[in-house]
Amino acid sequence: MLPPARIASLLTLLGVLALPVGAAPAPPSEPVKVQTTVAPEPVAPGGTITVTVQLVPASGVKLNKYPKIKLVVPAQENLLPASEAAVGNDAAPPAGDLSANYFKTVDPVRLEMKVSPQAKAGHHVVPAKLSYFYCVAASGFCAPARTTVEIPVTVR
Repeated sequence: MLPPARIASLLTLLGVLALPVGAAPAPPSEPVKVQTTVAPEPVAPGGTITVTVQLVPASGVKLNKYPKIKLVVPAQENLLPASEAAVGNDAAPPAGDLSANYFKTVDPVRLEMKVSPQAKAGHHVVPAKLSYFYCVAASGFCAPARTTVEIPVTVR
């Protein structure tokens, strides 16, 4: 049997070993807030709308220029054609200048779409896919993100 002083020393050592060393903060549950606007509102059948999607990063989050921020809208029969838009860079930054890959201010994604002449009057919600890549400055954690964006379209 071990003497009580020895047991206390072992418990202290185990406690110290259990402490995380340089544990990185967890990535944010919501790295960005997404704001979607449509103009004009309402739109006439056969008219054109401009969808603007603005991404507002959480504190300490940076959005990458590469890969691009991309918005994909599937076709909606008798409402909108399939469309997509992107902002960012086509290629990765040079290895020596990785900080050039982050947006200083995030450009909104703008997409112009022609509303079908057969569009029915009323309020329609169009689901779209938004994808982007982000990094957490404090920990260096980087990841792709995908979310569904709802685009409100009101036809008069």
